[in-house]
Amino acid sequence: MRWVAFVTCSFFGVLCAAPLRAEDETIASRLIPFDSLTITNRALAHEVTDHSTLHCEYPAEAFKARIPVFEYLFDNMDSCSALAQKVGLITYRATRDADGRLHADDHDGAAGYMLTVYAGDGKRVIYVAGTQHGLFDASGRGVAVVDYHAKADDEIEYTRAAFVKVDNVVLATMAQMFSVFLHGTVDKHFARVIRNPVQLSEKAQSDPQKLLDEIGQMPAADQQLLAPFAALVHSNASVRLAEGKPPL
Repeated sequence: MRWVAFVTCSFFGVLCAAPLRAEDETIASRLIPFDSLTITNRALAHEVTDHSTLHCEYPAEAFKARIPVFEYLFDNMDSCSALAQKVGLITYRATRDADGRLHADDHDGAAGYMLTVYAGDGKRVIYVAGTQHGLFDASGRGVAVVDYHAKADDEIEYTRAAFVKVDNVVLATMAQMFSVFLHGTVDKHFARVIRNPVQLSEKAQSDPQKLLDEIGQMPAADQQLLAPFAALVHSNASVRLAEGKPPL
C-alpha cells in the first residue's frame, strides 16, 4: 500500500510540475539574458531552466563594500577561496581547471564545479553541477543569478535567484512533493557561494590593512595569486583616504 500511495503521489506531482515549469521558464527569461550567452553556455542554462525541479528567489540584501572589490572576488573565486580559507571562512579550497570551471569539495557531502556563463554590468549568471551525499545520494545542476548595484558609494545591494534540476527522476519527483527539504539545501549552498566574496569585500572596506596582513602571511604562490586583489585593496583604501573617509 505504501508503494501504491507513493506512485499516486508521484503521478500528481508530475501533473503539477508542468505549469510550474512554464512559469519558471518565463521567470528565467526575465532574469537571464539568454541572447547574450554563447551558444554553449545558453544550452547549459536552458537544460536547467527548461526542466527545473525548483526555482528560488531571495529578497534584496545590502553590505558595506565597493563594486570593484566585490566583482574581483566574485569573478576570481579561486583567489577568493584561497583568502577565505586563510581568514577562516571555509576549511577547503576551490581550484580552477583549464576550461575555467571552478571545482570544490566541502568535505561535508557536497562536491562539484561552477562556471560563469554570463558576466555583465551588475549581473552574473553561474552554472553549477555537483553531487550531494546524505540520506539520499543525488546529482544535479543549477543556474544561479546574482544582480547587484551600488546603493551608495560604499554600499552594495544584491538579489539572488536559482534554478535547480535534480537528475534522478524519482528524487526529482520527491523534491517537488517535499520542496522544503530541497529548498533548504539550495539555500545553504547558494549562501556559501555568495558569502565569501561578500564577507571579504566587507573586510577590505572595514579593515584593509588587516586583510593585507593576512595575504602577507600566505605562501608565496598564494601571495602571487592574490597580488591583483591586494593592489585593488590598496587602491580602494587610498581612495577613501583621499576622500577623507576612514575605514568603516
